[in-house]
Amino acid sequence: MSEPIRSKNGDISKAPTPQNTPASVTNSYLKSQPPTVHTISEENEELGQQLANNPALLSMIQGKLSTLVGQQSGYVDGLSKPIKNRVFGLKAIQQSQMKLEAEFQKELLDLEKKYFKKYQPLYQRRKKIINGEIQPTQEEIEEGEQLDEEENEDEDEEKVKEVKEEDEEEDEEDGETGIPNFWLTALENLSTVSETITERDSEILSFVSDIRMEYLETPGFELIFEFKPNEFFSNQILTKTYHYQPELGYSGDFVYDHADGCEINWKSKEVNPTIVIERRKQRNKTTKQTRTIEKLTPTESFFNFFDPPKPPKHGDEEDEEDEDEEDEEDLEARLELDYQLGEEIKDRLIPRAIDWFTGDAVGYGYPEDFDGEEEEYDSEDENDEDDSDDEAPKENPPECKQQ
Repeated sequence: MSEPIRSKNGDISKAPTPQNTPASVTNSYLKSQPPTVHTISEENEELGQQLANNPALLSMIQGKLSTLVGQQSGYVDGLSKPIKNRVFGLKAIQQSQMKLEAEFQKELLDLEKKYFKKYQPLYQRRKKIINGEIQPTQEEIEEGEQLDEEENEDEDEEKVKEVKEEDEEEDEEDGETGIPNFWLTALENLSTVSETITERDSEILSFVSDIRMEYLETPGFELIFEFKPNEFFSNQILTKTYHYQPELGYSGDFVYDHADGCEINWKSKEVNPTIVIERRKQRNKTTKQTRTIEKLTPTESFFNFFDPPKPPKHGDEEDEEDEDEEDEEDLEARLELDYQLGEEIKDRLIPRAIDWFTGDAVGYGYPEDFDGEEEEYDSEDENDEDDSDDEAPKENPPECKQQ
């Protein structure tokens, strides 16, 4: 995908654009004489001071001005016919490029699906080893040991030798099958996901036997969580489906549309981690009989992941006006987190599950993980002389909330 062109020299704000070119300029890009700017008089300064002292009036003016953001200035309409024709021609050329870009994205998705089918036998073998259905071959074990030694070559040799001796002693006593708590450990090492896992969730997630994904026929994918029989719910499979819009966005990428969860058949209210049960006794003044009243309160839980927030439906003006601004921001944060969780499980957890289990993947990170760190590093360089400045704390991502 091509990056936007950035000017290396000069101030781009001086270039003639629909935003900074007066609508009165016609038949030429700029007049021979640039428009003059009047100096601020004392009266204007006094008016500015009055506005500063009247926040309500200033806010009203800012609100009016904000409605003009994104509006066309009429610059293109004021161009001559030959120049307009060239502009229209460029639009047609760009449309041809966007059609090619759409073909590229479609072929890229087809390529991903092609190789995803090749991954399936490897993922199936991984699942069977995790659950103790089969054992890895001696060749796989030796190759894995070699890879582990290469990754940990800087560790103390004496420490590595002690660990190997302990492993050999435990070989004869090992009565467990598979790899216990494999997926729970991997999920807890994935920072964004771990933020949503509570103590009650951990016990349930220890029964996960496999996490996998499948592509949809339409743009999108489905996450599949498979569980061993447990005392919490009767489902063997929990699913979460992410849908993209059929048409590409302006940037040339697929645009996220919405997600669908699934119903969890909890065996009782007491084992449902997405609610807190409050019980209190109420006595009838007339009959003197008492009864127990239950109040179910939604609470934070990883399993809210399977009951995703719904994007707001636009069109009902009354509902939009009545909607609280804070609730709107909260919904946007939940939608963003929900999409991020799905993408991280799809792109990070599933392909590199063993590295998340061992914790090796935590040290590698991804390019976007270092954006903030680079900014902090630059900030430290700029403030070397001022040792008293405290480093700004990082904000944790918002947690899933019960609908």
